[in-house]
Amino acid sequence: MKIGIIGGGASGVFAAIRIKELHPNYDVVIFERSDKLLKKIYATGNGRCNFANSDPIVDAYNNKFAISTVNEFNHEKLDKYFDSIGIKSRKIDSLYYPYSLSAATVAEKLICRVIELDIQVVLNAKIISYTNKKEISVSGKNYKLDKLIFACGGKSSPQLGSDGSIFSILESHNYKIEKLSPSLCPIKVRENVNKLDGVRAKAKVTLFDNGKEVTSELGEVQFRSDSISGIVIFNMAFVINKYNLHNETTTFNVDFVPEIKERISKDDYNSYLNEKLSSYLIKNNLDIHSVKFTFKSLYGFENSQVSSGGVSLDDLSDSLESKHENGVYFIGEMVDVDAKCGGFNLMWAFASAEKVAKSIC
Repeated sequence: MKIGIIGGGASGVFAAIRIKELHPNYDVVIFERSDKLLKKIYATGNGRCNFANSDPIVDAYNNKFAISTVNEFNHEKLDKYFDSIGIKSRKIDSLYYPYSLSAATVAEKLICRVIELDIQVVLNAKIISYTNKKEISVSGKNYKLDKLIFACGGKSSPQLGSDGSIFSILESHNYKIEKLSPSLCPIKVRENVNKLDGVRAKAKVTLFDNGKEVTSELGEVQFRSDSISGIVIFNMAFVINKYNLHNETTTFNVDFVPEIKERISKDDYNSYLNEKLSSYLIKNNLDIHSVKFTFKSLYGFENSQVSSGGVSLDDLSDSLESKHENGVYFIGEMVDVDAKCGGFNLMWAFASAEKVAKSIC
């Protein structure tokens, strides 16, 4: 049997490895549109690759299907598998990293496994079309396959290879594509924060929809000339997508001293905050415990870590096989699954690949 995998990112490479391990006699080929496998892995987690998280995942994903799939191949199973191929881990709080704290370790060990298993890799291979008989046209060459797995990613970080061009091809095959939106990204606000560009501050951020609290989180807020950023804000972007809160009634309340309950005089703001931030609050007559920012828009795909949306789960079976094209599967960021920061998106990539690897026969 010949298995073709479109996309050489985390989910595609892991699916190829696991299929070949489970079915040594299968021919497995990865088609990657760029000149290198796992480009996103090298860049993930600021180059450290936080690949898993032991925290509860009940609120980490945008749907229940993702939660059940990740529970089947959870952080412990993933860590155990990684250890078996030489990726030793270290745990920092709930986060799993390669022990080297280098994403290159994860990428290179996975690539070594691809080579060991004699998995064919075709680089600079852009898919042009495919037929229901699983015949694909890649960069002018045609391939006949028995099973086809799409692992092309979403639209985020197009400079690393995933520009979303595959979705127009899938729409021609009558797949429902849920609206794609940047996620885990900075958020533009309506207030003028230009003078805060470059400022960082620990804070509690609470997200409101029409005055009703949606979620809150402690973390570092980073200011850009037109936006707010930082992991806590990236997670707010995830929630905004999850509940479709892309409107001006979406606001953020920022408490810059959440551990202090008593009122603080404006004369003392500079004792708690840096000069730029304290001056901004005083000039605009803002309360250090409650600074409001109003949602304007999410930053673009080029500044996002993942994208929300993708192939609708309505078109897929429990094994991630197409409901109307036998032997065609979808994994990773291609599917309408995304998560907050902390390794959860990579956990989905690996867990969805594992599910399909075990389903193919």
